[in-house]
Amino acid sequence: MRKILGLVGAALLFAGPALAADLGKPVYKAPPLAPVFSWTGWYIGGNAGYGWGASTNPGISSNLFNPNDPVFNFFPSLSPKGFIGGGQVGYDWQVNPNWVLGAVADFQGADISASGANTVTVPGVSVTESLSERLDFLGTGRVRVGWAANNWLFYGSGGFAYGDVRSTVNRTQTVAVLGTSSLSGSHTETRAGWAAGGGINYAVTPNWIIGVDYLHYDLGHTSVTATDGVSFITASQNVAGDIVRGVINYKF
Repeated sequence: MRKILGLVGAALLFAGPALAADLGKPVYKAPPLAPVFSWTGWYIGGNAGYGWGASTNPGISSNLFNPNDPVFNFFPSLSPKGFIGGGQVGYDWQVNPNWVLGAVADFQGADISASGANTVTVPGVSVTESLSERLDFLGTGRVRVGWAANNWLFYGSGGFAYGDVRSTVNRTQTVAVLGTSSLSGSHTETRAGWAAGGGINYAVTPNWIIGVDYLHYDLGHTSVTATDGVSFITASQNVAGDIVRGVINYKF
């Protein structure tokens, strides 16, 4: 028994300093996990960008000439383009770590416009035919489906669109013997259609989000008529285009 007690005492004598040294060492803890961003919530923000329209590809009808004869029908096809900017409000719901569903409504003032004229001159006669088209505002209501990677969100969107379109038509004819005559008309209407696109959002902070958004819109056709009560010219023009814009949102 004395031998056993002696061996235990010797072991404690030699182990004590080592144990004390281990107890004096600092204790290191694993760093806390970075918080995972949640896309769920309401947001409001602004946008600004550039829009360019598809060819207006005018369809012409008239009782002055045969619209199918290029000798008389040479109205120009336009390609509107210009600035667009406004604001948006929406809600996103992150259904799981990666998938996000949402809805957004936006409204933008715009100056996506174009005008053009073609002139044909033969001895004794000169004819000028012109058209214009301008999108003054554009609004949409869309659903969004996105894939989230923490602070990044990649999404597609689609829904309805509406916009205010102004258009004009003019035909001026000058005959050496008879003088000058012209027909002019203008028309403004709010068109409805659809819009679809996609984009990328990045959460800079828990509240501030920036992004880039692409949108294609199609509002169908708008018609404008010039008449003097007897003669008439009607032009039907395509109203569609694409938008690329920068977006900034504040998330509540």
